[in-house]
Amino acid sequence: MNLAEALLHALKDHGVRQIFGIPGDFVLPFFKVAEESAILPLYTLSHEPAVGFAADAAARIQGAPGVAAVTYGAGALNMVNAIASAYAERSPVVVISGGPGRGESASGLLLHHQAKRLDSQFQIYREITCAQARLDDAARAPAEIARVLAACVREARPVYIEIPRDMPGAACAPVVAEPREAVDANALAACIDDILARLAQARSAVLMIGVEVRRYGQEAPLAELARRLNIPVVTSFMGCGLLADADPPPIGTYL
Repeated sequence: MNLAEALLHALKDHGVRQIFGIPGDFVLPFFKVAEESAILPLYTLSHEPAVGFAADAAARIQGAPGVAAVTYGAGALNMVNAIASAYAERSPVVVISGGPGRGESASGLLLHHQAKRLDSQFQIYREITCAQARLDDAARAPAEIARVLAACVREARPVYIEIPRDMPGAACAPVVAEPREAVDANALAACIDDILARLAQARSAVLMIGVEVRRYGQEAPLAELARRLNIPVVTSFMGCGLLADADPPPIGTYL
């Protein structure tokens, strides 16, 4: 198995159903493996912002990470607005960007589509993603992929993976997904007791829910909770439309 195949299998294991992207020189080796392996369907678009918004939409609709694959510089930097929006609205998007090869990075020479520094793009994406990795070491790549994809699912926010263009074909071990964080049963019980005590003292309780309910697939349990508590439900602005089919439905959006 090579590095690109390991990444593609890990994406599929984390619920990804397709990849949206635009090929470009730095990411062509990854696209070649993605096309030939057919591990995931690959849809090419014509404008990088559209790639980012398509991946964002897929994440929202499918309740699993969406993927946007682009080239270095002109590709990834043209997608910043779409990914920043996904970060603000808690949408799990995996950005895969090609990058300069290891030899190119060490040469000190300027490259086309380079901004201020070779790692300027990486630093920019630090600001709009919750986890980042540069897969320049095949031995460490499986752990790095697992770490970043776990953060994407756990935080429901975009992550960034950069693949130097000489790395997709490197031999690589399969990715073993990180285990889910264990729930602290004592803390959960204390939280429940506290909430029930506050509800018992409340004269006019209301349940307000946000978009995270949908990101984490909790609409059905929340509908059941609202029914059992028998209190009115409102949504945040971004949560508008949640529990629309519940009985009774939310009384409105709080803004």
